[in-house]
Parts: sequence; structure tokens; C-alpha cells
Amino acid sequence: MKVRCDIEGLDCPHCASKLESLLKKDFIDANLNYATKSLVLDVEDNTDEDEAVEKANKIAIDFEEGIYISLRD
Repeated sequence: MKVRCDIEGLDCPHCASKLESLLKKDFIDANLNYATKSLVLDVEDNTDEDEAVEKANKIAIDFEEGIYISLRD
């Protein structure tokens, strides 16, 4: 299942690439697009979307303060 998110607070494409690599360790897959400020998490079908976003936020905040991930409307 794909969980589509918006991501704010990234400073550079290099940081986005590093964060994407960290997210890929905890999710089936993660695709972060710095230019469009979007993130797609590939998760198990029975995963709660809010819990996946919460987990991704924790990883992002541990990586760098000021990054915020939210579920896309």
C-alpha cells in the first residue's frame, strides 16, 4: 500500500537523499522528491496510515530537527 505524504523543512537535496535512505530501512520502500516536497511510503496493506506517518516523522526528527511529514489530503 502506498502512503502519500507532504514533507517540509528539508534544506537540501543531499539531506533528502540521506533521509530517504533512512526511511527505506524501516519501510518496504520510500521515495522522497525534494523538488515537489513529497514522500511516498510503501507499507504493508494492513498498516494504519497515521501510524506510518508518525513513524516516518520520528525518523525525520531524529535525522534533523524541523522536518515535518504529513499525510497528503
